[in-house]
Amino acid sequence: MGNLGDVDGTPSDSSGGNGGGSSNPDGTPPIGDPPPQPHDIPKVSECLAADKGTPGPRVVRRLAVDQFEATVRDLFRDPSITVPPILDDKEVLGFRVDANALVIRDGTAKSIMLWAEETADWAVTSKLDSLTSATCRTVDEACRGQFIRDFGRRAFRQKLTDEQFKSYDTLFGAEKTFEDGAKVVVAAMLQSPYFLYRREIGNDTGSGVYELGPYEVANNLSYLITGTMPDDALLQAADAAADQGASLTREQIAEHALRLMTDPAARPRAEAELMRFMRGWLQLNRLGPVVKKDTQFDALRPDMMAETQALVVDTVFNNDGTFANLLQADYTFINSSLAQHYGIGGAGGPELTRVSISPGQRDRGILAHASFLTGHGGSEYSSPTQRGKMVRTRLLCQPLEPPPPGVDPNVKALEGPATTRMRYEAHTKADYCAGCHKFTDAMGYGFEHYDTFGRWRSEEEGFQIDATGTVVEPPSGENFSFDGLTELADYLAANEDVKACMVRYWSYYAFGGTWEQDGCTYEKVQEEAATGDFRLKSVWLALTHAPHFTRRVQGP
Repeated sequence: MGNLGDVDGTPSDSSGGNGGGSSNPDGTPPIGDPPPQPHDIPKVSECLAADKGTPGPRVVRRLAVDQFEATVRDLFRDPSITVPPILDDKEVLGFRVDANALVIRDGTAKSIMLWAEETADWAVTSKLDSLTSATCRTVDEACRGQFIRDFGRRAFRQKLTDEQFKSYDTLFGAEKTFEDGAKVVVAAMLQSPYFLYRREIGNDTGSGVYELGPYEVANNLSYLITGTMPDDALLQAADAAADQGASLTREQIAEHALRLMTDPAARPRAEAELMRFMRGWLQLNRLGPVVKKDTQFDALRPDMMAETQALVVDTVFNNDGTFANLLQADYTFINSSLAQHYGIGGAGGPELTRVSISPGQRDRGILAHASFLTGHGGSEYSSPTQRGKMVRTRLLCQPLEPPPPGVDPNVKALEGPATTRMRYEAHTKADYCAGCHKFTDAMGYGFEHYDTFGRWRSEEEGFQIDATGTVVEPPSGENFSFDGLTELADYLAANEDVKACMVRYWSYYAFGGTWEQDGCTYEKVQEEAATGDFRLKSVWLALTHAPHFTRRVQGP
């Protein structure tokens, strides 16, 4: 069948070029290697514009791997589809959404071509009735035209242009049977940039600002809330707006956003998408690959993540809660295995059960979950450095300098019994270490009641645990001293810097990058989220009302 991705008149992703988070003047994916990616969230640029509604640049960004897989399943209306690992997206800042890193190279292009042909053959052979509303199966113009428009609208997440339709009609018409024509068209569409990429180009208003069209806005909204293609209701709303030469209104955006969060058919996707952000932001994804010397708890890791997901879903979707609520939650969801792991009662059997956290059992909140503590623990011992670094960089948005070259990062054993804290304090006492470790370890010591698997302990090696710590030189305010995780969590729950940092990371996740004067967007998101007391849903919705969500300027 060969490479059919360029039949709609646009450069094909299967041409071997790289596509990232920028675009050529005509809105097609760019060619060339992506720029170096940041290791820390970039500092927010100052909003210098007189109009703080200034959006970011126009972009074309490829579907991230999770978005691609979800879109394939929804396009073919089959949640059981196993999508092969065609896309190997780089992780940037804990996520796999950075538009500049989402590239397609020669090897990937060939894999996409082969996958598209195999998928088209399978879909037309076994699922043809779900691909189109057409009941005819002939190659005449009317019959093949209905198939092309039906499947093309859902594959491209917008109605086909006349030029696109003509190109695919020519392909279909060259085949002798309806099935063969459908296979050719489906394979071609699955290789097209209009399937693989999200276009955020807009229409020139004459003032240097480009208003995104209804399909572009609908795609932004759907991928932000559910991580997949627009559902029928949202796509129909975009159709209606396009027919009127308009885009989706602010009221329509809010209406569909809330529907996607609450509708029984859509909510599971919204829950999954929220957890993708939370796992990246809080670095919970470390739970899977982290290596432990003791492997007896490896089988418990899925339960650890399930506990955290259950608390996030309950807080956000059932109680319209805040991140502070997650930090201070006096309950959690555990099964018998986790109950035994934590040494607390109230749960039996394999299913998760809501249990209260009583004083003295363990600390409240998500930071006391084994998913976080295990992922941010060492192979054998707890790690004040890793746990403190996460708080410093992910909750306070304070970047850290890399260690000096040649420094041995391995914490050495001391002569005689010693706690983890004692070993870390000895390891980092040198001036060239202490200058940075005061920003991480001083906070990380507050987690010392928990071993590397998140189990509570009151002593170690015969010594009483010392969980006192200090938040040294926070972004604003004075140093804060505390004793134990609960006091640290209470401090973070009331901290305005944590709210601003959450907005920073969530905006990066939502928009796939940063840009000059992005401070204007963050200020707008924070202002609106504040009116909703920074409830997590209100932050989510505030992103949909940011100027960058519906508008663009010409370049970075």
